Order: sequence, then structure tokens, then C-alpha cells
Amino acid sequence: MNTEKLIESDFLKIEYDFIEYYVGMAKMVTYWHVKALGFEVLAYCGPETGCPDKCSYFIKKNDIKLVITSASQPSNYKVVSFVDLHGNGIKKIAVKTKNVPAFFEKVIDKGAIPLQFPHDISDDYGKATLASVKIFDDNEIVFVDYHDYEGVFLPGYEAYETNWGNDIEESCLIDIDHIASALRVNEIKIWENYFNNIFYSKTVACFDERLSEEEENKIGMYLKVLQTDDKQINNVLVEPDQHKNTQVQLFIEQNYGTGIQHMAFSSSNIFKSVEVLRKNGVKFTSYPDSYYRNLKNKYPHLDVEKFQKYGVLCDVVDNALLFQVFTTPIGDRATFFYEIVQRVNQYEGFGLDNIHALFEALEEEIMLNRA
Repeated sequence: MNTEKLIESDFLKIEYDFIEYYVGMAKMVTYWHVKALGFEVLAYCGPETGCPDKCSYFIKKNDIKLVITSASQPSNYKVVSFVDLHGNGIKKIAVKTKNVPAFFEKVIDKGAIPLQFPHDISDDYGKATLASVKIFDDNEIVFVDYHDYEGVFLPGYEAYETNWGNDIEESCLIDIDHIASALRVNEIKIWENYFNNIFYSKTVACFDERLSEEEENKIGMYLKVLQTDDKQINNVLVEPDQHKNTQVQLFIEQNYGTGIQHMAFSSSNIFKSVEVLRKNGVKFTSYPDSYYRNLKNKYPHLDVEKFQKYGVLCDVVDNALLFQVFTTPIGDRATFFYEIVQRVNQYEGFGLDNIHALFEALEEEIMLNRA
């Protein structure tokens, strides 16, 4: 066991490492990520590599690392039961940290619920140390340290080559910007404290649009943004309003519980990303014309026609801009989807004003249709 001591600043040096999905057919979901989003398959773990009950593909796009896992045997109840209950979705958020045992001990002292205690896994290329704690109904945060490992990914994985992505156009996806999770009514405070304790993060934004008898035109959601000081870990927590049906409530119903609703990738060129992904068959959420009319009236200097052509949302804070697009759900259930963002001139927010702008635009469309 690594006995190196951690100083307090070491607990602040954590970042997203990989995100693991549990799905019904890993090869098919992996193929979609390669052909539609431009990922590359780097490694594989399965019966052929000595892991009898699962198939996992490690895929990468710039600094985005994903693991797509399915059960290869019915006896793998962890994967089978997750997919049966929730459908295809994110199971684990892995964060890289220095000295997993010390970090794990610290977060357990701060209230984290242990699932897997620190342990080493190894093969001919070295060892890695992992541990995990519980979040939400059926998800995990995995702490990982593999600075002593020289293999392609983690022990048990072997390099895997395909020609699936040889002709894929560049999609400009760079890294993980943030992860958003859907909670039940009255859960947000519980998980806010839990996440802030684990990640040493702070609540940097709150968006409270719950309905009341006096204000019936509110959107009907409660949202908080949690962020580490170095902005490497960004978690968005959202709960629905019990008085209004929203996409958050729909996710909870379709997912059969709380979980990770979407993940945002940053793009170096969001218009190029949308253009390429559309060619590859990815569908994006569309927005009413009135949103873009209002945006043009408010910011006449912006090229709003271009935003509308690509279905891109825009939030403006002084000279900084945030461009956003959302895919439709990537599976059969109305659950998990992707967001793509581009931050211009060091925009640091999360587009909360766009929620209002979209709500107002939709209300305007409804009134026009009634006229």
C-alpha cells in the first residue's frame, strides 16, 4: 500500500478521469460513439482477455475517456440489473487522485458511503489502485490512481484495433465540461453537501424556479452548480418541481430513479461539431424561432442567423459567450443525452439565463399559436 502522506492541497488536485456506461450491447454502443461522435477504440477487456463475465471497450476523444460495458454472462448481475432497471446509462464517474487509500479515508470521514474499499489490480504492466463510494440510487464515484501502471488503460485491458473510425471527420470534441444529475424533490441539499465534501467543491450558482401560488409562470425546477476551485470538476444537480411536469421528472420516471441525466463535452468549434455530428446521424434538440428573434433584439451585434442555422443557444455575460447545443436522448428511453458547449472569452457560467430565455420563447410561441 502507498504510505505516502497527503497534504491538504493534494485533496484539491482531482479531475475527471473516465466515465463508465453500463449498456445492453457494448460493441453496438461503442460503434455508435466512434461513427457518430468521432471516438477511437483504444483497449478492450472481456472473455478473450481473461475477464469472463463482461465486455468493456475503452474509447477516447482528445481528453474525453469513456468505458462502455455490457454483461457477457447472465451471472454478471451488477450490469444486467442496472440495464434492466435504468436502460443504457452512466454507472460510474471516475476521478483521478493521488494516493487513493488516503483520499478514500478522508472522504469516508466526511460522510461518503463506501462501496469498494481501496484495492490494487495488476497485470504484467504494473498495478492500479481503485476505490468507490455511492451516489444517487445506483451510481458510483470511483477513485483511481494508476501512475504505477504502464499499460494502455487499466489492468485487464489489452490494446484493441478497429477500422471503424478511419474515415470519420473531426468532431472537435475536447474534454468533459460538466456532468448533470436528476434528483427527486427535496434531494438536492443532501447531494449538494455530499458532493462538496467528496470533491472539496463549492456551490457557485443556484437557480430556483419552483412554482408558488403567487408565481405560476415559473419554469418548475431547482438547480445548483458545484465546482472545484480549479474548475476541473463541475457537477450540476437538478430536481423537479412537484407541481409541474418537466424533463427532470420525465428522466426520473424513465430512468426508474435518480441518476446522471447528461454530460457536457467542450468543443473547439461548436458549429463544426454540429455540422459533423448531424452528418453522422446525431439528432439535436430544436428551439423556437422566437428564441432567436429575442436574442437578435437583445444582442444585435451577434450573428444570430448562424446560431439559428446550427440550432445553437447563446448566453452573453459582458464580452464572454457560451454556445450550447443538446442532443436528443441517445438511447430508446427519454433519459441520457449529451450537451456540447463552447466557452468564448473565458465564459465561466453554465447558461442559466438561457433557461429563462427558452421558457419565455416557448411561452411566446404558445401565445402566437393561440391567437
